[in-house]
Amino acid sequence: MIYAVSGNNYGDEGKGLAVDYLTLNGHNLVVRHNGGSQAAHTVDREDKRFVFHEISSGSFNDSDTYWSGTFLPDLYKLEEEIEGFAKVSGKQVKIFASTDANTTLLYDVYLNQKKEELRGSDKHGSCGMGIWEATRRSGKGFGLTLGDISSMTVSGIASKLEEIEKEYFIPRLATEGIEDTLELDTLRYAELLKNVLTKYVALIKDEAVFIRSYDNVVFEGGQGLLLDTERKDLWPHTTCSRTNIANPVNILNACGLKLDEAIYVTRSYLTRHGAGPFAEDPDLHFIDETNIPNPWQDNMRFGRHGKLSSLVGRASDDSSAYGVKASLFVTHLNETGDKILTEDGDESLSDLSQAALDAGIGRLYLSRSRFSKDVSVTDL
Repeated sequence: MIYAVSGNNYGDEGKGLAVDYLTLNGHNLVVRHNGGSQAAHTVDREDKRFVFHEISSGSFNDSDTYWSGTFLPDLYKLEEEIEGFAKVSGKQVKIFASTDANTTLLYDVYLNQKKEELRGSDKHGSCGMGIWEATRRSGKGFGLTLGDISSMTVSGIASKLEEIEKEYFIPRLATEGIEDTLELDTLRYAELLKNVLTKYVALIKDEAVFIRSYDNVVFEGGQGLLLDTERKDLWPHTTCSRTNIANPVNILNACGLKLDEAIYVTRSYLTRHGAGPFAEDPDLHFIDETNIPNPWQDNMRFGRHGKLSSLVGRASDDSSAYGVKASLFVTHLNETGDKILTEDGDESLSDLSQAALDAGIGRLYLSRSRFSKDVSVTDL
C-alpha cells in the first residue's frame, strides 16, 4: 500500500502519530517530500518520546527514511537528531535520498531569522529554519544538491559555498537591509557537509526500483493544507512548499505508481503556531509539549474549526483533484470528550461521520490517546 499523510489545517495536527500507526507492521519506507528540518512530528511510546525533524516518524518501527528531490535536508542539524534518536530508542536509522535534493544552508537559516526579526509585529510566521530562503536560493541558480556534495571534494564544496556567499548571500543581505553578516568558515562547513552525507545518507539513482522494493510506502508531509504555497488568499502567512498530495502524486507518477490513500490529519480542535489570522478561543487551554514558545513562532494558539463541511471539504477537495481516495485522521479526541469543536458548537463523531460521508471521504481514523496502538478505524 502507498499512503500520503498530510496536515488538514495549519500544521501540528498529529502527523507523527499517523505515520507511526501506518508503519506498525511490514517493511516500510517513509518519504519526506516537502519542507525540511522545520517539521516537528512527535511520536510517543509508554516509556519514550521523540520529536522528528528530518528522519521519519516511523523510525521506532524500523522504517527507512527517504528524502525525495522536493525535500530540503539540513545536514548541519542531522547528526544531532540521529544521535538523539539513538539515545532514546537504541536504534540506528537508515536514510536514503535523491541526488536532486537541495540542501538547506546556514546562509538560509541566518537570512530567514534576520528577516523575521526585522518584521517585528508583522511576522510572516517563519519557523526560522531557512526553508523559504533555501527554496529561493536554489531557484536563483545557487543550489547545492546532495548529488553535488557527493561528487565534489571538500575544497570544491568550499569553493561553491564561497561563490554562494559572494554572489548571492552578501547581495541579499544588502537588499533586505540586514547590516550584520554571518562569519562562516567555509572549509570547515564543507567538511561537515561531506562527512555527514557520507556517514549517514545513501543516495538513490533509480527511484522507481527503490520505492517498489518496500511492502508499504508512506509519504510524510510537513505543515498543513492551509499553509500550502498555492493558498494565495492566505499569503504571506504560508509556506513555500506544497503541503498537499501534489508531491507524492507527481513522484509516484514518474515511477509508474499510484497513491492508494490520502490521509488528512486534524486535531479535534484547531491550532496555529506562528503568525497569521486565527480566531483564538480564550476558553480553550491545552498542554502541548512539542510546540513550546520560541522567538519565531511565539505561542501556540487554540481555537475552533469552522463548519464541519469546511473541515472535511478541504480533504475531499484536495484528494478529488488528484483522483485519490481520501480519509480523515482525527487526533486529541481524549481532550474534547470525543467531540469536534466547531464554530457551531461541539459536534459528535456521528455528525463528523455523516459530514465526511457526504464529502466522499471513505474512512475515519480516530485517536483518543498519545499512542498509535490505540487508534481505531471506521470505514464509512
